[in-house]
Amino acid sequence: VYAHLDLEGRPAFTLPMEVSAPQETQFGTIKQVFLKHFAVRFPSEELPDYGGYCFWNQDNCPIADRTAIAVHAWEHNDFFLRPLPAGAAGADSGALKDSRAKKGEMSYYYAHDRDRRPLVSKPQALAAAAAPPPARKPIQAPSSAAGGKFNPKQSPFGTNISLYESITSFSWEDKDSDTVKVELSLDGIGKLSPEKVRSSFGERSFELLIEGYGGKNLRFACYKTHGDMKPEECKHVVRANRVNLILRKAKEKDIWFDLFKKRAIGDDDDP
Repeated sequence: VYAHLDLEGRPAFTLPMEVSAPQETQFGTIKQVFLKHFAVRFPSEELPDYGGYCFWNQDNCPIADRTAIAVHAWEHNDFFLRPLPAGAAGADSGALKDSRAKKGEMSYYYAHDRDRRPLVSKPQALAAAAAPPPARKPIQAPSSAAGGKFNPKQSPFGTNISLYESITSFSWEDKDSDTVKVELSLDGIGKLSPEKVRSSFGERSFELLIEGYGGKNLRFACYKTHGDMKPEECKHVVRANRVNLILRKAKEKDIWFDLFKKRAIGDDDDP
């Protein structure tokens, strides 16, 4: 998995980690490992407070510390350490820190997600997770033009994702019986040259690449959509301040309950 910190005012930091037991290892343990390596890499920087941050997935949803890595790693391998969502105790003030000082471990239960599960909890022992291999470097997937192998769950189209930052904020709707629409809000994107915005589509996947937007390269992708698509009829449309993805369903009246494929009870279609 790849853990990221890309908050304004802090140095960008990405840590690749090999997790030997994703069904058992929790995100809180990954967060603890990540913070330790951040402190070593940036000794002069203030360390993010363990109790004030949690990981978020590429769907821009917070993940509880006690969640097993395997629950979300089926969908994505990139996770972003960010402050707790607004409304969670301690997200906008020092209340959580004060509570921790008074009540110790029990204070972690003052930050909850929408299901009343604690977003922040005491991490497992570090031995339960695999720290970054000391003698290895992260493997970068070559572009498809190079003809090499790549991890299809990172990019079904062979893109070297290390050259791009992930877009994590979007909206979508099951627009009608044969179309799904995805909207990405990007101020001034219409001023970018058309060739700087490219898209690729498969029967169950898509990828949008934007180059040179505000000095950055951006990427929004889905390894496996909820339903089948007609790739030849899918497209992207650039507006003044947004990019729309028009996804044509392979089957009319096929209801999409989510943009990304999720595992359901009795469902043999893996995410």
